[in-house]
Amino acid sequence: MYHYSICTIADEVIFQKQCRALETHLPHLVKDELLEDVDGSLMQRYWLDGKMIRVYNSNDIRSVYIDSEVELEPYFRDKSREKTPLAE
Repeated sequence: MYHYSICTIADEVIFQKQCRALETHLPHLVKDELLEDVDGSLMQRYWLDGKMIRVYNSNDIRSVYIDSEVELEPYFRDKSREKTPLAE
């Protein structure tokens, strides 16, 4: 399991931006349902080649993060193979 910390506060704008970045950079990504907790936290679930990727906007732990069964950093490297931030 891969864990990516995106932001140290819960922020729906950053959450949505991160979801769009995944949808842009990962070919064959399948968007699943958006889940909302009773505290307003959000979790967007995706599938890539049978493996789950979850993007969280957690009001409980106050952060935006990704838990993924797939390593995501290779999808966010530019043509020179240098790393670029996950949320673009």
